[in-house]
Amino acid sequence: MFIKLKVYKKNGLHVRMAAAFISMLQKLIQNKEKLKKAYVLYHDKKVQVNNLLSLVSLKIGQGEEFILCFEEEVDEEIVNQIKNFFEQTDREDSQQTEADRLLMENSITLHEAVSALPNGIVVVNSDNMITYVNAAAAKLLEKDPHELINQRADEVIPHSRLHKVMKTGKMEVAKKQKINHHTLLTTRSPITFNGKTIGAVAIFQDISSIEKISKELNEVKEMQQRLHLVLKSVSDLIGLTDKDGNFIYWNDEMDVLLSKLNGEKNIQSFIGKNVWKNMKDVQKQFMKVIQVSNQSSYITKINPIIVDNELRGTVTTMTRFDDIKQLLDKIDLMEQRTKYLEQELSKHQGFDMAFHKIIGNSETLKDSLTIAAKVAKTNSTVIITGESGTGKELVARAIHEASERKNNPFIRVNCAAIPPQLIESELFGYEKGAFTGAYKTHRGKFELANKGTIFLDEIGDLSLDLQAKILRVLQEKEVERIGGFAPIQLDVRVIAATNRDLKKMVDEGSFREDLYYRLNVVPIHLPPLRARKEDIPLLVEAFRKQLNDKLGKNIKGYEKGFIEALCSYNWPGNIRELQNVMERLFNLADGDILLCKDLPHYISDPQFFENNEAKQKQNLTFGSKVLTLKEYEKQIFSFACQHYPSYNQLAKALGITHKTAAKKVREYGLEHLVGKKYQGS
Repeated sequence: MFIKLKVYKKNGLHVRMAAAFISMLQKLIQNKEKLKKAYVLYHDKKVQVNNLLSLVSLKIGQGEEFILCFEEEVDEEIVNQIKNFFEQTDREDSQQTEADRLLMENSITLHEAVSALPNGIVVVNSDNMITYVNAAAAKLLEKDPHELINQRADEVIPHSRLHKVMKTGKMEVAKKQKINHHTLLTTRSPITFNGKTIGAVAIFQDISSIEKISKELNEVKEMQQRLHLVLKSVSDLIGLTDKDGNFIYWNDEMDVLLSKLNGEKNIQSFIGKNVWKNMKDVQKQFMKVIQVSNQSSYITKINPIIVDNELRGTVTTMTRFDDIKQLLDKIDLMEQRTKYLEQELSKHQGFDMAFHKIIGNSETLKDSLTIAAKVAKTNSTVIITGESGTGKELVARAIHEASERKNNPFIRVNCAAIPPQLIESELFGYEKGAFTGAYKTHRGKFELANKGTIFLDEIGDLSLDLQAKILRVLQEKEVERIGGFAPIQLDVRVIAATNRDLKKMVDEGSFREDLYYRLNVVPIHLPPLRARKEDIPLLVEAFRKQLNDKLGKNIKGYEKGFIEALCSYNWPGNIRELQNVMERLFNLADGDILLCKDLPHYISDPQFFENNEAKQKQNLTFGSKVLTLKEYEKQIFSFACQHYPSYNQLAKALGITHKTAAKKVREYGLEHLVGKKYQGS
């Protein structure tokens, strides 16, 4: 129910008038719960009607309207009395008006002051009902002030104790309590009038931040104590100096040394005034072996403490030189023992254990592996040639693992996969600031391979400029970073690999002759799979075991004629193609036997390619109009794409590289035609 009211008094709804209004309402409406739910609306502000301070704080002036709201209907007679109360136009004498104004001003001032206090304030009446709560208290209680007014304090404030304070009449000062993760100091006091307790007030002071600081100080003290114990426990000499070099802190080990310096506890007494002056000027770390006496030498490290570009002191550590020397001697002895034991162990492991991962018993493969096993014990440069998928990287790794460098890095670089503009920085590294984006020094692949082996795969794809730099690395045994000036000495074994004819490239001028002969110290040629078909059953069996583990299958064998079909195929993609076909068959298998029907059509039907080639010869015709070379090229690729299931086979059929075939197919938008006649086979 809403009642629209207007104030006619000169001082508006002042304190005395508001108090009279509340008193009248309490007489007219006996139901306290009903009165508790009544509120006043004024300019989007909402306050409980029986809260004097909140009502006065609205500052409703003369001639202004407000709305009185009840949740339930009230008698019409009560409504009329309320309206009559505000419509009274009795003349007020000037003295009374001035008194009301002063009372109003003081009330508003008091309310604003209490509301702005950083401490929380809660006031209750004699029934322990909250009659006032400021913003700070509402924030601590994590509730809206309207939710707290006219509520019992002991129900909405944990451990409020205000009812007990009213009962005992005694003040409780600075009692510690927790409210909503806040640590508070609470002071509670009864409010008395004419010897009678009419309410109580609670003042909350949040000390959470103070407790946090106290905890942090305790943690700092504990950390300081731990640091002190650490410094006392180490065997090195440790000391802190001020900006003039005077020691202001030192551990027990340093104390022994300083006591020998005739009471002078200044760092200049054993590093010298010139060294100290130079270090102050340069403001950089100083490290040197210092002989303090005829018997004692120390590795001395002095780190300056710089604050606002000024030297404020140093941290000095000193380690006995004899202790370091003894430790280095022990490490050297252990390294020699380890090397000896490794050599003895290798004698019992067999000559070519590292090559056991390479599967095959054919004579052509054994001839290549025999050369690889022999060259593994040397540091000579090796060039491995062979078609894609023949296992060149596997052989390179085996050479590394069978060599004395096996415990050092094996770094692989695919020269064809790295963009031309990046490969130089990848191989040789760069210095900080060498070019835009070089925010820190980057070590190249040659540096990473130091003491080990670098495998340069597809080396035939390098530009002539980079070939010259590779040649320099092989000749000079050093590398220079981009943006660098000082060459870096290296001990790296180079193994290169390519599927291209480097000798032909030398004749054509696309590969440096001097680099070719540098790489061709020990050539190893890996035969294609079609040249060692007797190894296919061994490879198939090895892949069966691998794929069972990888795919969680249990393939036990093969259908009759399965191995024969695989052996009859020429495998242009070599071992890699065989492995991919096997994985496809594993995914298609329903039982524990691999079936011939699941084989690709171009493998299960040996006459397929011959028939297609014959058809191609019959179907290729030229019209009467002469086209451009590019148009003829597109026709050739459109026709050829349909008859080969991969770019690799397409490239071999057309006598071009795999890269060129893929480029042309994309250029003419023919990707959808590749292997079209094989789809579903």
